[in-house]
Amino acid sequence: MTDLDLVKAEIQSLQAQQDRLMKNPRISRYLKAVSEWSQKNQDRELTIHEKRNIAQVLHNAIIDTGLKGGTKLFEATTEDAISFLGIQLPVIAALLPSLALNELAVVQALDRRIGAVFYLDVKYGSDKGYVSSGDTMIGAKTGHAIGKSARRYAMARVVDESIGVVGASHKFGTVAYAPGLINLENVKVYTVTGIGTVNRVETVLGTTDSSGNITGDGIVGTGSITAAGVYDITIKNVTSGDTVYIQYDYQYDLPKDADNDRKGVPEVDVAVTQSTVEAIDFPLRAKYSIGAHIDLKKAHGIDLESELVKYLGTEVKFTIDQNGLTMIDDAAVEANGGAAKCTTWNAKINSGQEWLWKKHEIMDRFEEGSNNIFEKTKRGVATFIHGGNNIARVIRQLPDFKPVSGLGKTPPTGPMKIGELSGRTVVQNPFKKKNSYTLGYKGDHYLYAGFIYCPYIPLFTTPTLVTSDLMAQKGFLSSAGFKVINAGLFCEGEIENLGTAA
Repeated sequence: MTDLDLVKAEIQSLQAQQDRLMKNPRISRYLKAVSEWSQKNQDRELTIHEKRNIAQVLHNAIIDTGLKGGTKLFEATTEDAISFLGIQLPVIAALLPSLALNELAVVQALDRRIGAVFYLDVKYGSDKGYVSSGDTMIGAKTGHAIGKSARRYAMARVVDESIGVVGASHKFGTVAYAPGLINLENVKVYTVTGIGTVNRVETVLGTTDSSGNITGDGIVGTGSITAAGVYDITIKNVTSGDTVYIQYDYQYDLPKDADNDRKGVPEVDVAVTQSTVEAIDFPLRAKYSIGAHIDLKKAHGIDLESELVKYLGTEVKFTIDQNGLTMIDDAAVEANGGAAKCTTWNAKINSGQEWLWKKHEIMDRFEEGSNNIFEKTKRGVATFIHGGNNIARVIRQLPDFKPVSGLGKTPPTGPMKIGELSGRTVVQNPFKKKNSYTLGYKGDHYLYAGFIYCPYIPLFTTPTLVTSDLMAQKGFLSSAGFKVINAGLFCEGEIENLGTAA
């Protein structure tokens, strides 16, 4: 079994385990209730991934807290109207499917307090052209290698193979990659500036005819190359010290030669590495008098204990959101590995210019940042915008902005998804600098994500304890892990002079 097969087997095993938990009678009824809550309050169905995560964290709450039967952890009034104190239904829904962090991060529930994140690193297995065996072809953090040899590796063509440095101008030898049948009509000899980059520039010295004769402005007389790859040329008009390269096509399906060194089909090696992610706890406790509980119940019909679960559960949600969003913002800084920062947008209206058109300029900054992410990683573009209040103010006025339905129906208490702009999720955060924003790529799996949020325990509350002075006490705990996978999938930007004119 290869490393890649092992990773796939582990993922399939975890999903099978979570599918079994979803069918557990003690968990399935609460999962049903969360689904109904999501449909009623968010007007959407839970995805299978969300259902698996919810089933897993409910199971974790039972195992990790060590609760016995008879507690109120899973106590329900009816099958359809579940109201229990150990895990409050709206809090489960809030901590899993409706966190603002869910819009920006891949969510993967942990099945134990310390888990592992796997990274794929695909390496070249053959020397071919400018590529060396052992170099990274596709990395979890860097994307695909960018040289022309790298972009022609899976092709019956060799690009940027060195045949020596110009000093002694006579070049005689045999091509390195395929000492077999060379296509004599498609051979090129040249020098390169910027080799290994997308900005490479070739200067062609000579090319072949159908007989393998090499002629050109950089060749003395007529050089030659045989079908076996043996070349004989003399270089001119090239700066001493420059490297001369050759490109050629070859027949890849020949049998191995007597020395068993035919290299027609290039190889790749897949390596799997891992990094740990550990859940951290989010604890709170509350105290209140029994007298206050009774007075509130009589005066307003409000159960103080239930309200505490709701409000302090919301505080846990707020803390989890802020912790994860801050980690994403920190990762977006270029010095921390993020993509290049967007050019600052000056919102100052020039003389004679209308705000109607000025505000559209910010779209160019978003596209710039998206391209910066793509250039950095070669594997993702911006799929979300996480901005402060002034960023949201401008975005809301753009014609392509689509607000979420029911926005404002529930008073917001922290970061929230406000809609989409040209297919990108927009999250407004009043606790972020009002003129700053972060662009990022969410991904659909932790192998290709920028950041992962790993819930472990949704929200556990202790039974209420009443002491002799008639004070009630109640404890709250949630637990989750966080991990920056690839900082290059984020970049930062800012605006200035909003609301000013020339």
